[in-house]
Amino acid sequence: MNQKTLICDECLNEFSLKAVGIQYAEVKVNDQQLTLIYFACTKCNKIYRVSLQDARYTELKEDLERIKMRIRRNRGGNNEELLRQLNSMMQKKQERFDVYVEKLNKKFNGTFTFVVSENNSKGIKYLP
Repeated sequence: MNQKTLICDECLNEFSLKAVGIQYAEVKVNDQQLTLIYFACTKCNKIYRVSLQDARYTELKEDLERIKMRIRRNRGGNNEELLRQLNSMMQKKQERFDVYVEKLNKKFNGTFTFVVSENNSKGIKYLP
């Protein structure tokens, strides 16, 4: 299996995404609890955002998954009108989800970076 090699924008280090893995971190920004999904350069620790999620993101994602599951359950059925309605609902929910993700990313379009506190604990800080 061929591993994709990534090159860091900061230090030009080459590394494999498989080698670093995807990480999750809970981050509080402006009193808003967020989940940052990311990977980091193996040399300089630059954080690359994969996804930024909050409670509303989770609600919209779960709502979208529910309608997809309902469509899968009804596949092969004879009620084409129901399937058309479900597909229309799914498209609307997908559009709502996509708009929200874009809005969330614009709201927090800064960078996330590692910080070390006085007691040597490592955390992530948002820089607008």
